[in-house]
Amino acid sequence: MRNLITLLVLPFCIHIAFGQEDTTLVLNTFLKEKSNSSWTDKFTIGGYMQLRNNDLYKTNPDLTSPQGDRTYGGYHGFSLRRMRMKISGQIHERVYFYFQADFASDGKNLGQLRDAYFDYSLDKEGRFKLRAGQSKVPYGFENLQSSQNRLAPDRDDPLNSAFKDERDLGIGIHYATKEVRQRFKDISKKGLKGTGDYGMINFTMINGQKANEVIPNVKKAPHMVLRASYPFLLSNGQYIEASLQGYTGQYTPTNISDDVNVLNRFDNNLDPIPALHHKFRDERIAASFVVYPQPFGIQAEYNFGKGPEYDVQTNTVDTKSLNGGYLQLMYMKKYKDQVVVPFARGQFYEGGKKFELDASSYNMKELELGIEWQPVKAFEFTALYVFGERTILNSKTGPKNTEKGQLLRIQLQINY
Repeated sequence: MRNLITLLVLPFCIHIAFGQEDTTLVLNTFLKEKSNSSWTDKFTIGGYMQLRNNDLYKTNPDLTSPQGDRTYGGYHGFSLRRMRMKISGQIHERVYFYFQADFASDGKNLGQLRDAYFDYSLDKEGRFKLRAGQSKVPYGFENLQSSQNRLAPDRDDPLNSAFKDERDLGIGIHYATKEVRQRFKDISKKGLKGTGDYGMINFTMINGQKANEVIPNVKKAPHMVLRASYPFLLSNGQYIEASLQGYTGQYTPTNISDDVNVLNRFDNNLDPIPALHHKFRDERIAASFVVYPQPFGIQAEYNFGKGPEYDVQTNTVDTKSLNGGYLQLMYMKKYKDQVVVPFARGQFYEGGKKFELDASSYNMKELELGIEWQPVKAFEFTALYVFGERTILNSKTGPKNTEKGQLLRIQLQINY
């Protein structure tokens, strides 16, 4: 009996002894496959933080820039301008997801959504992509350029006045060849301060109101935005990008004083129609031209169109013409891991700011002379001197409200 048991158990023991290596190999392979499927392989987390001071030297604290930096005027000491957190990932071979929040909104250091969208590739090569959610509106180079990459602390008034926070909710399609999409990637990898990939052709339909705000209960035409852009690559390695873009739609003001009406518009009782929640024509066309800094660079944009604007003579809002642009010169010098970029930017704008009180009437000019120093990739220091002049008119300012001044601005930024 004992011999029989030994004969039955012996083959089993031999299998365990000599098969242990194969069993371990299978187990290790399984564990490796499990570890390779970690969510960290699909998502990346990053962001940046900006600390500013605009008070070191200021000749006129009444000179303000409401749409840019709320601490531009007055005396506010140090402030966090941005504290961004980004989460993005290729969650499927055809689906890309992007999320960004800011924790320094309006100086209150509260969280606020910036981006939440996905791209769905309509073809395997990724030439045609559907984008849906809240994202940047494809209008203007500097509007699309991240504040993490921009040289000047604030975006330009002329094109940034088109869309507050540069973002809106909507859906669109953008197209680019595989070669062009690679060029956009290369521009970013080389640190040339590009916009990222928004395609060669981009057609987007959006609400046309402010991002992160309840849309007014008014039936109106949505905004249609069309952009065409091409990054040329010269034989010497120089990148040059040219773009044309425009939009059309109806805008409904939500920040209007009680006594401000629509110019020459009356209801059936011959009472003036309030400008609040009225539908105004809103349309623009813009041209962009960029010679990327290799080492000398040029960045220029100009736009014109029509939009709501306050009329100081009649205390009303009317659809008026607008125009403005900017020119920026820069020189990028690299030394080992360090990057130094001196720059100069001049801009002007005449027209309405539809997001501000009573669609405020603007006439502004500004010159900035500055330098950005990046000793390491994770840290940047920017200093600039500003010469500014702004005329801002609405129902609270009176018929005359022009401020001139100069100020020194500094910014410390970390990238992670």
